[in-house]
Amino acid sequence: MMPAHLSLSYSNNYFDIEVDKFNKPISISGGTKILIENPELIKICKKIAIGLILLSIFIATIFVIIFSYPLTYLGFIIFGCMLGWFYSAPPIKLAYRGFGEIANMINMGLLMPGIGYWTMNGTLDLFFFVFAIPFFLYGLDFMIIVESPDMEGDIKGKKKTLVTRIGRKTSYKILLISILSASIYFLVISYSSLYFESIQYIILFMLSIIPLSIGIYGWFKQPTKKISSAKIATKNMFALIFFMILVNIYLIIVTLI
Repeated sequence: MMPAHLSLSYSNNYFDIEVDKFNKPISISGGTKILIENPELIKICKKIAIGLILLSIFIATIFVIIFSYPLTYLGFIIFGCMLGWFYSAPPIKLAYRGFGEIANMINMGLLMPGIGYWTMNGTLDLFFFVFAIPFFLYGLDFMIIVESPDMEGDIKGKKKTLVTRIGRKTSYKILLISILSASIYFLVISYSSLYFESIQYIILFMLSIIPLSIGIYGWFKQPTKKISSAKIATKNMFALIFFMILVNIYLIIVTLI
């Protein structure tokens, strides 16, 4: 998963070079402008992206052979690599055709947690999908966060993101709805008998208050300008990262106990 995810950074830099001309890099978005300032690196950037994809598939193939995992496991990896590549690569260019948010929801809700779970557990079972559902919503949250500061540049670069189509104000409403839905999901599951395993979903609900509180703050502020949007987006991003770190810490504690 590491080379596959790293490949996405290289391919995005390569295929987003035109739209990145209109954006100013900040800590959470805007591209890097590395290829704009160093055009001699353009060709090697694409080669590195392809090389990392091939490395990912090679590692997965060796894993399947050594540990006798099914070919569907290898297909899972290949699908993830292709989803990352065609996020910005032609002819599909998901991010430029209004499907970038869906691609990232699949990435955060299924691919990234799924490959780890499948590797350690041997299969993807009901528990995984019950646990993973909210993270599809956090994938949408992530996309709105990184798209919001780049709205003007993405419009000039003809990148059809959710934010460019509906504007910042409405996007922040959708952001709040997505993370509120995730929190409600954790709360409902904690009081149901659907699927518990050893996870206390009420703890996940309490942790989810962190990104939810910042989402509410952003909704009240309703930023329409680039600078104010960047500040709120940064707060949302750090809240989301902090939440994810705490979730991982909690899962480690549960495993050790």
